[in-house]
Amino acid sequence: MRAHTGMYVVLSIMALAAPFLGLYPVFLMKLLCFAMFACAFNLLLGYTKMLSFGHAAYFGSSAYVTGWLVTTHGWGTIEGSPPESPSPWLSAS
Repeated sequence: MRAHTGMYVVLSIMALAAPFLGLYPVFLMKLLCFAMFACAFNLLLGYTKMLSFGHAAYFGSSAYVTGWLVTTHGWGTIEGSPPESPSPWLSAS
């Protein structure tokens, strides 16, 4: 248990120091997006024991809508992120 606590402390310090060490913010955003995807996959496969890639389609549709808004309409990252929230529900219906 103590080794896990130490690992979490070290990872937290590295995460807080990352912007000051010169790591790219885009890389950190991609890393967090894939971590969120991995957590969702672990939740599905861990609790329910059901292997489903349906959530990957929703994740991909949100990424596609955000990329389309940013490149085609010239929106920034901040403006392009909120419209991605309802896009999975719109693509599912």
